[in-house]
Amino acid sequence: MIKNYRKLTYEEIKDYELGAIYSKEKTIFRVFAPEKSVKLTLTTDYNNPRKDIFPMKQNELGVWETEVSGDLDGYYYSYIVDDKFEVTDPYSFTSSINSMYSVVCDMGETDPKGFRKSIVPQIPEEEAIIYEMSVKNYTADKSSGVINRGKFLGLSEKNTSYHGFKTGLSHLKELGITHLQLLPIYDFISVDESSDRFFDDDNYNWGYDPELYFAPEGSYSTDPQDSKSRVYELKKMIQAIHEANIAVIIDVVYNHTFKSYDSNLNTLGPNYYYRMNNDGTFSNGSGVGNEIASERPFVRKLIIDSLKHWVKEYKIDGFRFDLMALIDIDTIKIALEELKEINPNLIIYGEPWMALGTTLPYEKQIVKGSQKSNDFGVFNDIYRDAIKGDTNSFGIGYIQGNHFLKPTIEEAIAGSIHFDKKRWGFTDFASETVNYFNCHDNLILYDKLQISLSNLDNINDYVKLAIGLILLSFGKPFLYEGNEFNHSKNNDRNSYNSPLFINAINWNDKQENIDLFNYTKDIIALRKNIKVFNKIDPDHIRKSLSFMDNLENSLIIYKIKAGKGFILVAINAGLEEKFINTKKLNSFIGYNDFIIEKIFDKEGKNNNIEEDISLDKLSVNVYKIY
Repeated sequence: MIKNYRKLTYEEIKDYELGAIYSKEKTIFRVFAPEKSVKLTLTTDYNNPRKDIFPMKQNELGVWETEVSGDLDGYYYSYIVDDKFEVTDPYSFTSSINSMYSVVCDMGETDPKGFRKSIVPQIPEEEAIIYEMSVKNYTADKSSGVINRGKFLGLSEKNTSYHGFKTGLSHLKELGITHLQLLPIYDFISVDESSDRFFDDDNYNWGYDPELYFAPEGSYSTDPQDSKSRVYELKKMIQAIHEANIAVIIDVVYNHTFKSYDSNLNTLGPNYYYRMNNDGTFSNGSGVGNEIASERPFVRKLIIDSLKHWVKEYKIDGFRFDLMALIDIDTIKIALEELKEINPNLIIYGEPWMALGTTLPYEKQIVKGSQKSNDFGVFNDIYRDAIKGDTNSFGIGYIQGNHFLKPTIEEAIAGSIHFDKKRWGFTDFASETVNYFNCHDNLILYDKLQISLSNLDNINDYVKLAIGLILLSFGKPFLYEGNEFNHSKNNDRNSYNSPLFINAINWNDKQENIDLFNYTKDIIALRKNIKVFNKIDPDHIRKSLSFMDNLENSLIIYKIKAGKGFILVAINAGLEEKFINTKKLNSFIGYNDFIIEKIFDKEGKNNNIEEDISLDKLSVNVYKIY
């Protein structure tokens, strides 16, 4: 007798294992399909139309189950629904090429040597410096010097270079970031995984088209025909990144699936896995045709089970949620609690918005403010737009001369907490804000500056201003691939399926802009060394941080208590050199007898004893006051 599955709670089913539960003696197959009839197909050759078919029995939870004896490692399987439709298992750990069939997998046979005992970086969340990149983009160009270009293994290669300049993983280690955020590496459906199509101009996609949430993407493996290759090679990549003391965050897209009516989820559980409108159509808050009903127990279980799978099986250190507003906040809270039992340093953050309207009640949506004191973060689009203007057009921000945005910039520098009457913010703790000026979406910074500046002679100075702002603010700083050497996408505002030559990193850019790279490397090292911006408690920030008042809007000057002295940051976003007179500086510091040591300016790290403060145009300057 089937229980009313719509009245089940997550707690009642959370420990009930689904999928192909493998052992060498037998495999148990379980799939949730409450109002359907289901049979199992099994074969050693998915191209053979003759497959073994096994009956399944439904239990009281609405789960269909059967047990098949023998060692089925590597067998292909699928489910026949109502004797009409054949679908993959939503819990597939790996799949055939192009996700046509699920594959039974002995996951213990997919570990690289030493992987299970390898060390996961122990980096506290408040020390995170995040760098977003695509596996394919980063090493696909020949200039990367990588053998396995654009593949998981390409990012595991060490000591790669272009004309003596480090590339790939070696570059990331040299740059000094702490967390690497990867665009989707789960199985997505929008590219042909065949090796001979990998570099075709019409076979590119970022991967925001989910198919199998537990399985790695096959196009990033060197042998997509081998269902274990993608698993092994992803683990080898993660192991290499961890050995560089960099944590790995993956981009997850639980707000929608690529397919709608014909997806494996909707075929197995019609009107259950997706939010529906009253007229029977799909609710479409994602803007691409459907949205996942994360609040329903078996859907919540699918999401949390897959998150835990990535952490336990692949040692993933964090998750970035696409269109996080469509994931109900209860699911995120439960996921965090369970995930942090596995890895206390695990990070979760996401986009606090959606594309279109949703049937999810507003109080369950994750918008800016929802994250308050809930131990996860959100992208700070207020800071993003204040720094450099709107995302896709000619509007200007603070760095290009809209200096009326100074209060907004200062609010974000304070971690977007409620700092004072002038600077309110939207966070309880500074760790809740992800500070950025661009990501994979929209115009990236260099292209935005190309169309919004009237004079491009000093474009690197504007880039340095933007980088300086986010690295010298409370909260999590976030950079996109190539920001540190002026990567361009030729003004492509939405390159999700543009040719690889638009998206791929050309490492000649690093050679051409090595001063900008060194500046970025130096300011990352500075943030780590001075250890003042990793504080997240609002009381601490309010007590330690002070802004200098009565300055013109193009100047932002603030001090932060550090030991017996201060760190002083002075930003000149104007086009003229500025001086801070001794009397004003003495008043701000609070005493007269002190030493000013400049430790950073627009040329990078510096160590000079100064008598006063002179600020070059378009510059970020950092001083020790003691």
